[in-house]
Amino acid sequence: MPLDLPSYSAAVPAPKYSFEPACDEQRLQLTPQTSLARTPTGTFIKSSGKTTVVLLDQEENAKNPSYGRRGPINGTILLEEPDAVTEVEIKIEGKLDTTISEAGGNSTQIMKQRHVLYKRDASTSETCAGQLTFEFPLPSTFHDADTEHPLPPSYHVFCRGVPTLFLKTTYTIRVAVTRVVHQKLGGFWTRTKHILIPFDYVPRTRAHRPILPVPAFFSSIKTSPEEWYQATSTVKTRDATSSLTPIDVHTFIPAGRVYGIKDAIPFHIQLSGRVSALRQLFVSSMSLDRVASADSHRTVESRVSLPESKPVIRVYLMRQIALEFRGQKAWRNVVLGEGTLSSVPPLATSCYCPVSSTREEHLDWEGELKCNEDVIAANFTIGKSTVKEFIIVSITPPLEAKSLLHDMQVSIPVRLVTDSYTEAPLPNSL
Repeated sequence: MPLDLPSYSAAVPAPKYSFEPACDEQRLQLTPQTSLARTPTGTFIKSSGKTTVVLLDQEENAKNPSYGRRGPINGTILLEEPDAVTEVEIKIEGKLDTTISEAGGNSTQIMKQRHVLYKRDASTSETCAGQLTFEFPLPSTFHDADTEHPLPPSYHVFCRGVPTLFLKTTYTIRVAVTRVVHQKLGGFWTRTKHILIPFDYVPRTRAHRPILPVPAFFSSIKTSPEEWYQATSTVKTRDATSSLTPIDVHTFIPAGRVYGIKDAIPFHIQLSGRVSALRQLFVSSMSLDRVASADSHRTVESRVSLPESKPVIRVYLMRQIALEFRGQKAWRNVVLGEGTLSSVPPLATSCYCPVSSTREEHLDWEGELKCNEDVIAANFTIGKSTVKEFIIVSITPPLEAKSLLHDMQVSIPVRLVTDSYTEAPLPNSL
């Protein structure tokens, strides 16, 4: 007879502890924490009238308080003339607002908590304390249409144009304090004062594998091919009767495809095909010595390049926001960061081979991708609202309208997370 497994509840945050040992404790071992794992020790203070709200564990001089997954909202409410207070409550709320120009707007309540810290009881004469401490953990999920979703991070995007697209997740702490205005009237005349504090919800996520340093791509792809993900595409010819052949495009990125927002993502691009096709692709820029001549000593600076309206090769990070509401679908793309490219010198064996139009050749570039400084939110999905990322490689021939080659674009799905893969340094052994 099979045994019934015990039920498991969701993990709760670790209890608070003191970094420094108490007088009756001693430290046996210490592993330094990384800067990303540092717990802030500042306070966020907001006052209104006779009420002051102090929130703990915040960054100094932060515009808004910030909390992570299941982070405890903790602090103190300071009250002047507490004997006039009849009720103190805290509401913690979150909502998701979406708008599509063709379908209108929609608002979804994703979190609503109400906590009464004090309420005067007519049967007792106990007055409110001048300081009320509180601590309430945030939920990690919410229910929508009988489906459980992770609580989305704070995010705001507004894309003008056709279609207009708007998506915003907001979180607030609302403190309501009810006071007796004139106690001589028997406490029947009361007034409620509200203090609204928006806060940022930033659930931390971490890349599951590191980005290894890449001193040389050709050596690493041979010794550690598992560290690279390869995407293959083709630059096709416009005229099927032309003697021009397609160009194969190989893009290599770190194999995990899950990267921290602050990571520098290395990549390698290789174009391979006949020399005649490669010459056609770079016909106006003349930026590649190996295509134009076998002389590998000529430099780009020694030649005059014709102006180009757009780069032949472009690599960038793109975020796609997609919404669906009332049967209408809309999506918009936002560029998060542009890649930097530099050409890789040819192999030594290629420099001494005669250049023939029918000979197979390959050209290589390497570079890095980084998000812009204003990118803070990772991707998420809630029902029919999705925010996801791609690495885009596009190749556009110069003089595109007259070129014998089509343009090409390949999209590689990736995921951005808040934290890079890092390991805390081990303490020095004695």
